[in-house]
Amino acid sequence: MRDHQIPLVKAAFLEPFRIAMEQNGISADTYFRKYRLPISRPVDAQTLIPEKPFWRLINQVAIAEMIPDFGMQVAQAMRWHEIESLRPLLYGHRSLRAVLRKFCELAGSQSNISAFRLRLESGVCWFESRCDTLIGNDIQMENYRVTSMIELIQLAAGKNWQPLAVHLMMDQNRVIQSNHLLAGCRPEFTRPCTAISLPVGLLDAKVGLDEKRDSFVSPLEEIIDKSQFLTALQTIIDQYVLDKDLSIDVIADLSECSPRTLQRTLREQGLKYKDMVQSARMKHATARLRASNISVTEIALQLCYADTAHFSRAFKRWTGVTPSHYRKHTRSPAEVDGGTEA
Repeated sequence: MRDHQIPLVKAAFLEPFRIAMEQNGISADTYFRKYRLPISRPVDAQTLIPEKPFWRLINQVAIAEMIPDFGMQVAQAMRWHEIESLRPLLYGHRSLRAVLRKFCELAGSQSNISAFRLRLESGVCWFESRCDTLIGNDIQMENYRVTSMIELIQLAAGKNWQPLAVHLMMDQNRVIQSNHLLAGCRPEFTRPCTAISLPVGLLDAKVGLDEKRDSFVSPLEEIIDKSQFLTALQTIIDQYVLDKDLSIDVIADLSECSPRTLQRTLREQGLKYKDMVQSARMKHATARLRASNISVTEIALQLCYADTAHFSRAFKRWTGVTPSHYRKHTRSPAEVDGGTEA
């Protein structure tokens, strides 16, 4: 279990999924609820959320809504260099070589199961992705990935550019033929990684990225330490704390491990699952009491307590004071006057 990692991805990657579904007249919220993805747009694009639901969602939407090129559509809805958590970090690089090298350097900070590299071979450059597969018979997530990789090259080569050759991990199928970006080549299937090839000379081509930089902290400063399983686990519980079904079975599934393995790991660390859930509830409750005017009753309902009294007793166990007392002493007088209490 020490080598086990929970697949996590930056919340910014939700947006192209939402856009692609809305462009097809599909309710994104309905699918997000079904696959336990956050409904509201996270305030912080750098927030980490479980990645496996993305894989389930993208393949299911393609099948249920009969959109064979849905993976490609998600990629085109918002290209990788437009993703909020990546955009400011790729700006300012003048050549394709610099952009691709920077992207390969940053990829692991955006998804902790992703790794990209550039490999030179006989005058050809291979842009490769080695990504753990989270579900069986995946087509659409790899379709999304290879489309996004091609779009990065098109920053320098133009929108009509197509790769010299394409390697795909998926089994041979007809669905991938719906991706028009692959129309000019014959993909090779069941390969060990996703890869596209380009002429080495293209690496020195200029890119058209705006040089403006936003004031983001570099993801290199917050790359996921893959050994910190418990930290990642707490992150997932924090994200799903408002879910009515916060059972260990649900969290274990999102964490890519069995409930028994999860319980054993926690026991070895002297921890209990219910304590991690309580920690998440406490963080949510204290944040709401400090920074919002919603009532104690509403906070209790959000956290699935039967009534305000049960929540208040739990809150006092966590902090030693009642919710009302906590709100009063952690906010300015002006904020308290504007608030509402149950």
